[in-house]
Amino acid sequence: MRYSHRFFLYAPVAALVVLAAAVALYWSVSVQAFARKLDAMNGAEVAPGVTLHFKSDSLSGFPFRVDAVLKNLRLDVAGPHGQASWQTEKFALHMLDYSAATLVFEAAGQQQLSWHDAAGKAQALSFLPGLLRASVHSRGGRFERFDIELVAARLADFAIARGGFHLRRDPKSDAFDLVATATDLHLISSVPSALGDVIPRFRLDARLAPGGPWDALFAGGGDWRSAAKNWQAHQGGLSVDHLEIAWGKADAKGAGLLMLDGARRPYGEIKLAVTGYQALADEAARRHLVKGPQQSLIAGVMAEADAAPPRDPGAPLPVTLAFKDGLAYVNSTPAGFLKPLY
Repeated sequence: MRYSHRFFLYAPVAALVVLAAAVALYWSVSVQAFARKLDAMNGAEVAPGVTLHFKSDSLSGFPFRVDAVLKNLRLDVAGPHGQASWQTEKFALHMLDYSAATLVFEAAGQQQLSWHDAAGKAQALSFLPGLLRASVHSRGGRFERFDIELVAARLADFAIARGGFHLRRDPKSDAFDLVATATDLHLISSVPSALGDVIPRFRLDARLAPGGPWDALFAGGGDWRSAAKNWQAHQGGLSVDHLEIAWGKADAKGAGLLMLDGARRPYGEIKLAVTGYQALADEAARRHLVKGPQQSLIAGVMAEADAAPPRDPGAPLPVTLAFKDGLAYVNSTPAGFLKPLY
């Protein structure tokens, strides 16, 4: 055999070996660098007011991914009334070792949330999800999109078949597009709701503007309280383009604009069109609800349905939910008190 023939026989094999070795070396260097970064983050402030803790970690994903599994992860977030925390038994992070533009997170096992309310009282809840997954996408180091999905979770007061939250930077304006959804939400209470204990469908499409005050927060270099204060100072608002909720025999659709007042309470209004309101009127009569101050928005809507003049049962009932000076109104009827959002 001539040497030229041997070259063409062994050269491709040698090239593959060299390529495999280069990939293995690159992956090893990437994982070691990421491991050092994780060790530095453990117990440290990873963003202003946010501290990360975990007990152990393992890394895998060769050859093209970096997969990190963290056990007993806890995030502590400083709040205006005290510390808030999220703890999960298992937490996984996935990313391509040659690009960190998209990060995928998964949480498994018991989830525990704790926080302090406006009075400084400690609050907590825990749940076990069938699936809890999130992803973050950035471009050129700038936040572009965040998605979170929750499947088959049961909490103390309700169970949900599927829920989602999506936040996307609007490429054409200084705003973020926001979508929140929930399906088959089952209320768990010893006191039956006037509309039943199942909410088959909920959807919110809205725009959060302006978006600029949140940039430092999403880049990991700003405190969320400062971002919220800056957003308020720039006349920040949540423009509700479409709100839809199906509850029992009633279905409501609407739109509006919500902001925060000086005490960080909701301010603004949402105009709804409620169909199936005759069922609300019948329930109002059964429960002896009358027009006047109510204890909740639902009771207020039922009272409006009861007081509405006769109309085609298929025609929608117009209802305005208004929020002002710490009070919630159904049309002009007070329907409850408002607490600061944070």
